[in-house]
This record gives sequence, C-alpha cells and structure tokens, in this order.
Amino acid sequence: MFEQQHFVDLQDNGSSHGGGDPKSWLSGEDQSSSPNQKPPTSGNGSNFDKVLYKNLVEMVPLVESLMDRRTNPSFTRRASLICTKTPSGDSFNKKIGDPKGRKATQSIPGKKRRGLGDNDPSKNGCADEFKMFSSRASPGKGREDLIILQEQVENLQKKLLEKEALLKSTETSLDQMNSMNVTLDELRRQAAEKDSLIKSAHLQLSDAKIKLADRQASLEKLQWEASMSDKKAEKLQEEIDSMEGEVSAFMLLLEGLSKNDSKPYAEDYDATPYHSDIPYMGYMDEREMQEMEEAREAYISALATAKENQDEDSLALAVKARLRLQSFVLGTKISSR
Repeated sequence: MFEQQHFVDLQDNGSSHGGGDPKSWLSGEDQSSSPNQKPPTSGNGSNFDKVLYKNLVEMVPLVESLMDRRTNPSFTRRASLICTKTPSGDSFNKKIGDPKGRKATQSIPGKKRRGLGDNDPSKNGCADEFKMFSSRASPGKGREDLIILQEQVENLQKKLLEKEALLKSTETSLDQMNSMNVTLDELRRQAAEKDSLIKSAHLQLSDAKIKLADRQASLEKLQWEASMSDKKAEKLQEEIDSMEGEVSAFMLLLEGLSKNDSKPYAEDYDATPYHSDIPYMGYMDEREMQEMEEAREAYISALATAKENQDEDSLALAVKARLRLQSFVLGTKISSR
C-alpha cells in the first residue's frame, strides 16, 4: 500500500515538473513534442531540477527493494529505467530551432518519438545523476542497514528464545517445587501419624510397665507368703514330731498300765478281803451296773481311739474314761466334766 502511494506521489511530481503531462516520466515519451512546451532553463545555463532529483533520491531505496523482492501480484506491469548519455546543449538547441527537425520529429512514429524524448537534456541529466547515485548507494547504505536490521532481529530472536527457555525452566521449576511441596506435606502428615502412633505405643508401654510392676509386687508377696507358709509348715512339722514322741511315750505308758491292771494281785492282798475297803458288788442296782458297763465300753472305745489317732485329745478322753470306770469299780463316782 505504501509502495503504491509512493508511486502515485512520484507520478504527480513528474507531471508537475513535466509541464502538466499526465503520463509518467518513466514512460519515456518525448515531452518536447508539444508545440507549446519550452525547454526549462536556469540562470546558470544548466537543466538540473532539484525537486525531481530529490524525488529520485527518495525513490532509490524503494526501487532497490522492489528489484530485490519478488514480483508483487498487485502490479502486473513493471517499468524499466532507460539510461542514455546526456546530449550537448548545442545539438539540443539546434534541433529545437530547426523547423526541419520539428517536422522530422512530428513525422517520427511513437516509438522513435519516445526515443527522441529520452534525449531530453533534463531527463538525461537526471538519469545520469540517478545512475551515479544508485551506483554509489546500492552496494552501501541500504544493504548495510538491512544487514544491521537482520542482525538486530536475530539478536532479538535469540533473546526471545532465551527468555522463552528461561520461562519454561522457571515453569518447570515451579511445577517441581509444587510437587515437592505436595510430597513434603504428605511426608509431614505421615510423620505426624507416626508420632501419634509412637506416643500411643509409649503410653501402652508405660501401662504395661505399671501392670508388670504390680504383678511383680504380687509375685513377691506370694513368694513371701509361700516362704512364711514353709516356715510355719516346718514349725508345725517340728511340733508334730514332738507330739508324736510324747504320744508314743504315753502309749507305752498306757500299755504298761494295761498290763499291770491285768495281773492278779493275790500276793499283795490277804485271802480274806477287807469289806471296809471294797464295797460289796451285790449292793449295786441295775442302773449302776448299766452305768459301769457304759463306762467300761467308753473306756475301751477311748483307748482304741487314742491308739488310732495318737493325739492329746484322744489321750485325755481315754484317761477320763479310765478314771470314771475306776470310780465305779472302787465305789466312788467322779463327775464327768
């Protein structure tokens, strides 16, 4: 769009400096063919137009860029620059002053007229200046600027790629940091759970220690009681042994007494008994006889029990039954306790 507008501006400038000709100066037509047109002159005798030169200078980079680029599909035709040598002023004035030359110019066809128009001093001078400027400017400033711009663009692209890589690495680092934070939170949660489990295990262990101490105290108490029981058992065994000795001695005494009771005492007594000492058995009634029989049976059973048990109670009962039986025999009653 900018190139089209620039071409339009150049055409307007060319028409304004070409004496009102609407056609572009690039068409190569002879502007001197008009009978009313006069050759431009300046005060110093040269045909140089500064405005046209300025326009040409401004158009040089555009033309170079258009020549370097591909054909734009919006422009179906491309103009070509024709550079010819600048003719001398004498020959140019001679052609204009000679009527034959004017007739010859009028009789020349369009192509030849366009060729003659290229011999215009102003156009030829501008073309030479354009050629010189393009020869100086084309290999230099434009391409250097283009190379500088390309280098700047490449540097910017490199910086952009570096920033994109840095941004990607930063995003990756952020993702890794987030994942590490999640993992750290999970580890903290697991550590808290393990701490709670350890605390509960410590509590259970302390309870178990307390129970173990209680059981150990109970065991020690049982052991002490068992030792005391053993001591008491030993003491009782000693007492039993001593009582067995006494019982055996008493049994021997009873056996001796029983043997002594069974022997006749004829030698100790006279043949005639003393009626004053021993009562006569015939005076005993049946009740007394029954009591004496009961006393005898009681003495026999007590004596058998004492032999079997061999304890103090049995011996005491046997002694008591013997004394009661003796009271019946001797005629004296002993009250039972």
